[in-house]
Amino acid sequence: MTFEESYQFIKTKFEYMDLSKVDKDFSAVLNITGKNAGYVYMSYIGGKKTIEPVKHDKASLFITMSDETFELLVQKKLEPFKAFTAGKIKAKGNIFLAMSIYKKIKK
Repeated sequence: MTFEESYQFIKTKFEYMDLSKVDKDFSAVLNITGKNAGYVYMSYIGGKKTIEPVKHDKASLFITMSDETFELLVQKKLEPFKAFTAGKIKAKGNIFLAMSIYKKIKK
């Protein structure tokens, strides 16, 4: 999967994601590494969603994973929590907020 394909996949998911249950503003940067590397910035601030294929230094959460890990997640051959605990996904910043948002949107 090229970075452009990865970005379009994330963008589509994010645009259709119901964030109405999320009660806190957030911003995150996904750093996909490897052959098909790139950055995706996502935010939900004041009820407005933003997504761009750019690096942003002032996000509340930074997530890094290889393009191979990303593809396994997309194919549902790897679960996000297992990937995180195995060290395949690295996160820094407000991880508790990220977990809270994940739980709310997974319901």
